[in-house]
Amino acid sequence: MPNIQAIVLDLDGTLLGSDKSISPRNYQAVKRCFDSGIHIIIATARPPRAANQFLQKFPFVDYMVYYNGALVTCKSKQYERHISIPMEISQQINKFIELRLPQTILSYEVNDAWYTCRPVPDSQCASLGIRLNDPKPQVVDEDYISSLSPTKILALGCSTWRDIGEQFGDHVNVISTDKGVLVQIMHKSASKEKAVQWVLSEIGVKAENVMVFGDDFNDLGLFHMTGFPVAMENAIMELKNCAAHVTDSNDHDGVAVAIERFLM
Repeated sequence: MPNIQAIVLDLDGTLLGSDKSISPRNYQAVKRCFDSGIHIIIATARPPRAANQFLQKFPFVDYMVYYNGALVTCKSKQYERHISIPMEISQQINKFIELRLPQTILSYEVNDAWYTCRPVPDSQCASLGIRLNDPKPQVVDEDYISSLSPTKILALGCSTWRDIGEQFGDHVNVISTDKGVLVQIMHKSASKEKAVQWVLSEIGVKAENVMVFGDDFNDLGLFHMTGFPVAMENAIMELKNCAAHVTDSNDHDGVAVAIERFLM
């Protein structure tokens, strides 16, 4: 067991239960780690507006990784590191998807604003993490979409995500999450592991002294990079296969269970 100096926490499927809440036990375990001097880093696919609502009880978290690493913020230094997809590349990706799967619902995240050309049906909201009273993406025309340099492109119902990776892999990272329902596309240099590595260099912690919790493909790079990766019981098998430990599920306080076992 390495000397843990930082903990990296994913949100959906990890720190958050299926009801999108943070349990009191998980909160207390994370707070005790912070009080003992361990850095707490949140690394999520969510944008700031959708992540920060869950983290009001964690004001002590200084570094936040959003959009799978395309945006990193530091509260104490009032600093952000933002990486977007060039406009011309996003235009090519848009055309590529529309020609092959025109029924795909495309939306663009642009530094915490959200746009789409087609309204998101109520039946598809859950797949995009939209809860009952959450705002949906703003519907704009295609010319406006084409003028954007997105932080992240979301493709809902796109089964050809491997083809996108083969075609545009020199420019973007393409990740399929949520059991293949949602494809997330970021700049090539944007990933959770690269963003967390940058944070670690800022706070002076080596990757070997980091415990990371995750459940899906966008956590895989972090699992290979850090010293003590912990997979949730509900995680994909690829994470479990390279984890140092498999804890309980996100609905059974899996984060707290592992922290209590190894750090308390």
